Amino acid sequence: MPTIPPICSARCTWVSKPLREGIEPGQIRRIVLSTTLTTNAIIQHKIPPVGMIVCAGPGIDPESFRTNAHYTCITGCIDHRGREIEPVRPQEIEAAAAAFRKNGIRHVGWSESFRCATPPTRSASASLLADSFEKIFLGHRVSGSLNFGRRIATTYLNAAVFPIHKDFYEAVRRSLSAKGLVMPLRLLKADGGNMRLEASVDFPAQTILSGPAASVMGAVAMAAGDEDALVMDIGGTTTDLAVLIGAHRCSIRTAFRSGLTKR
Repeated sequence: MPTIPPICSARCTWVSKPLREGIEPGQIRRIVLSTTLTTNAIIQHKIPPVGMIVCAGPGIDPESFRTNAHYTCITGCIDHRGREIEPVRPQEIEAAAAAFRKNGIRHVGWSESFRCATPPTRSASASLLADSFEKIFLGHRVSGSLNFGRRIATTYLNAAVFPIHKDFYEAVRRSLSAKGLVMPLRLLKADGGNMRLEASVDFPAQTILSGPAASVMGAVAMAAGDEDALVMDIGGTTTDLAVLIGAHRCSIRTAFRSGLTKR
């Protein structure tokens, strides 16, 4: 699929290829897609503005984990057992929401320290934002890790790339619908695993580095025996390097941003 925006007008030519080769749709057990859209948007600083609300509690300075300009810290505290020690103040949430709306923000991330220690899938405080924004990402739903800083960053990235990945998802669905096809679609993740395409809409940050991961997985299949190998994926925006040791992937690194200097 072409990655030149607008993605919604792109033609999913990959759909027709197996049909031209005489493969019946019913014979296809799985199609795994990869995409560089979210990766390129981050590298090129083309992600839309996002609102972040962070509730840290005592002992942690949430400013140390600031992700973007529209980043609001509010009062409130949950301890390591998931008990509410100090409630959040609704007026602070409403003030943050008003500021976000004023700046045209449509997607918000919400992260509370130790919220992942409590089972509810939705924070009662975050529900105050439900009617004001298109999509709200909750840190304890995005990741169950106790690493508060990483959870904040992951929540932010999910909110930031959501509209980009949603356009991709809808373009794929429209292409299939136009051809009257129903196929089992999955999306390649950065770790080489895959997930249902429908599920990726709620966890769009999983698509970051999906494109380079596809190159690595292809190299793993083609690597000669147990020899070490260096994989170089040269694209229109970045050059990505990966190291295979004994045909096992070890790392992926974006080497440089090629930009307009690439030939």
